[in-house]
Amino acid sequence: MEAILIYFGGAILIAITTYFIHNKLIDHLLFVPFLLLQIGFNVYAMMNIGNNINEYFRFDELGVLFMTVLTIISVPVCIHSIISAHRRQENCKEIRIHNAALLIFIVMMTGVLISAHLGILWAFLEATTLSVAALIYHERNSMALEATWKYVFVASIGIAMAFLGILFLAVASKDAAEAHLSIDELSRNIKEMNPTWLKMSFLFILTGFSVKIGIVPLFTVDIDAKDAAPSAIGALLSGGLLNIGFVAVFRFYQVFAQSDILAWMNNVLLLVGTASILFAAVYLMKVKNYKRMFAYSSVEHAGIAFLALASGGIGYFVCIFHLVLHSFVKAGIFLQLGQVQHIFRIKNTDETGEYMRLNPFGAGVLLLGFLSITAMPPSGLFITEFLAFKALFEAKHYFIAGFSLLLLTFIIYGIGKNILHLLFQKLPNTNIETNTEIERNATHISPLESVSQYILIIAGIYLGFFPPDILVNCINKIVAFLPTAILF
Repeated sequence: MEAILIYFGGAILIAITTYFIHNKLIDHLLFVPFLLLQIGFNVYAMMNIGNNINEYFRFDELGVLFMTVLTIISVPVCIHSIISAHRRQENCKEIRIHNAALLIFIVMMTGVLISAHLGILWAFLEATTLSVAALIYHERNSMALEATWKYVFVASIGIAMAFLGILFLAVASKDAAEAHLSIDELSRNIKEMNPTWLKMSFLFILTGFSVKIGIVPLFTVDIDAKDAAPSAIGALLSGGLLNIGFVAVFRFYQVFAQSDILAWMNNVLLLVGTASILFAAVYLMKVKNYKRMFAYSSVEHAGIAFLALASGGIGYFVCIFHLVLHSFVKAGIFLQLGQVQHIFRIKNTDETGEYMRLNPFGAGVLLLGFLSITAMPPSGLFITEFLAFKALFEAKHYFIAGFSLLLLTFIIYGIGKNILHLLFQKLPNTNIETNTEIERNATHISPLESVSQYILIIAGIYLGFFPPDILVNCINKIVAFLPTAILF
């Protein structure tokens, strides 16, 4: 318990210090002790997997795995936040609000991952809404303002619905020998609970937390948030918050899977997953904004993960593995989009072009990212998507598998036409002054700024083909207690 107190106390103290110190250099340097604290806590959690600290917190494989992903992504996010602040010549007030909110956001996501009590988990998720709002509104323009109030309003509704789902679960638990909202107690008593209340609970929880995952039905505000927020924050939303929302839903799924509603839950997840891929395909066929394009891509991949989860068998393993690889690839892409936005000052792909000439090292990130995120070889996501559809066919969901495969062809086309336009199409703007500014902006970008993105995307490729034993064993332990699980 002391380690948890040190982590939360130390991280919040650093965040508060960041907010009240009126010095740009110090505000940025405070990222260093925070990241050291985050890494240290992550290592401590790895060394204590399986330990229940108390009834409210624990270190298990699921939480530690996604905490590791979050910690890895947080390092380049902090670095690129500093680069962006310097490039945009932000004032001290903008920097300290952004940095303090960023630290609190990471801490609250970590809190979700180590929560052993559903009430505590819900509280941390609500805290992520408040902290990320300041990050969405960072650019202080009308679009950011609209995206912020939409996110806060809809996310609050979603969190309230999830809370209602927890209340339904509390009602269901009254039938058990002991009413308690800790995950372990619920797992022991789940078979004694009323299935009708459990179904109501799962529906409200899935609907409420969909705003964090970015899936049907409350995915639209997540798209607006990623569009309005700085690109580094978009990387954290796609590579971090999506996983946090999934972990919240998966905690309930793990418990409810031991009851009689498992088949019903899987049908709901199949519907949600298919609908998410469908909406992503429809929007990706017409979207021109490259940040929104990759935001919709996250909707697609979350949908694929839920289809794998609902299929059972090897799908349980694939679901978690897919999200891990997606996190690295999508974070790398969003970090690169910060460079694209700096050069062109616009987000419409029709008004961009020649990125391969203007920033060849960064263009390589986008090209490799495009192949990876669309699951084309050598993408690691090719392996997970292949296994996800294998799980669907083995579960005899032939229509869903075929329909989803058809939708993926439209998604590949929608992303591909925009990326290739951005990379190779001749600049459409004939205004000499505008083109001169674009050329000048491109010269300000060092190839070193793209190194972190190459590392993240290559990690997503390598792990897909050569997953280390420690990762495979970790995921196997996560899914081992689920019915019909097939270990990898």
